[in-house]
Amino acid sequence: MPHRFAHVCLSCRISLKLAPYGEAGEERDHRCPRCRGALVCAGDAFEAPARRDVDGWRVVGALLAAGVDFRQACCGCGPGYRPRTLREVRERTELARRTGQPLARALTTP
Repeated sequence: MPHRFAHVCLSCRISLKLAPYGEAGEERDHRCPRCRGALVCAGDAFEAPARRDVDGWRVVGALLAAGVDFRQACCGCGPGYRPRTLREVRERTELARRTGQPLARALTTP
């Protein structure tokens, strides 16, 4: 059985575990079963917020837009630090702007 990753639709606020590659090794283009929009691969250690948690999904959207995913670390201890609130995202975005460091790095620094 192939390894499965979480794929999310931010507009519908759903998460599905799907195989990212086909049998021949080609990358699959997954679509949302509700809106038929493209799904974004979030990684194998992604834990989706509740569908009614709009702010939680906004945090997930900000992380994915910055290029941060939720892939398991090589030691199996999880993806590392990720902000959980919009306030933390705003603080780290401001830090990245002030210091000039990449946004993805600022978002993953505890």
